[in-house]
Amino acid sequence: MRQFPGAVPEEYDGRLAAIVRVIEYMKSELSRPLPLVVLARLASFSPFYFHRLFTQATSMTPARFLAALRMAEARRLLLHSSLTVTAISAQVGYSSVGTFTTQFRRWVSLPPERFRRLARQLIGVSVAALLPVIHGRVLVAGRASRALMHLDTGDLPGLLLATVTPRDGGRNQWWAAAPRPLPAALPPTVPPGEHQARVLLLRPDRDATAALVDGVPDSFLTGDAQLRLPAKTGVDRGVRSAVGTTVTVPVRPVRVTDPPLLSATPLRWLLGVSQAGWRGRAPMTAEWHVLRTA
Repeated sequence: MRQFPGAVPEEYDGRLAAIVRVIEYMKSELSRPLPLVVLARLASFSPFYFHRLFTQATSMTPARFLAALRMAEARRLLLHSSLTVTAISAQVGYSSVGTFTTQFRRWVSLPPERFRRLARQLIGVSVAALLPVIHGRVLVAGRASRALMHLDTGDLPGLLLATVTPRDGGRNQWWAAAPRPLPAALPPTVPPGEHQARVLLLRPDRDATAALVDGVPDSFLTGDAQLRLPAKTGVDRGVRSAVGTTVTVPVRPVRVTDPPLLSATPLRWLLGVSQAGWRGRAPMTAEWHVLRTA
């Protein structure tokens, strides 16, 4: 959990409880307009102070976090219901299906109906069934990595997913995956600079969609860290056998204040893996940016 600077424990607990209360209210009222003044009043803070505290606690502004919650619920409804895209857009608070579709594509990287078709192909596919095929791919990808993402625990099985985004607000996002206990190898295409890293450890006995669509709390662990990647030197630029930065990320149960995972990229990759395994194809031998979204 991100800290509130200068807060004593009693103040910290009270502020956190207020933020959690607001997030739970957001989830229960997604179909309604929820302006900042209403949310701040619920937390018993001024709008300015609430906005600052909420951003400190979640790494997102209230408006952006609310939009993410709307998209997370839309993803779940697309997977599990027969509702039309128009009906889903209204249920999560959009009066215009066009605006909803545009925002969904921006957050998820696929239009709604394509996401529905993709996610439904992974229903009933357990993480454990994917691990053998993933293992072969990761051994190849790890030969040349920009960074290796380790977990702070070596005894938990499952599938490790790691993603990094630039801290300057850039829209690019890079993904990597590995079966435990291997680290996730970020591709050499990740640029130098400051990045926000996030990891998910998917339980092997659960379906992939339990964590990646439904966000079921006991289906995965999560963690985050700051990642600084140095500029490549003339010696190692273009050399594919070098291993770059190594970072260890602590994992923990998901919290109410964690922003929902929305990108369809890991689902697309896992579907490709599952289809390769079912068809008996050999793992690909070069996957330097298979988990990257523009």
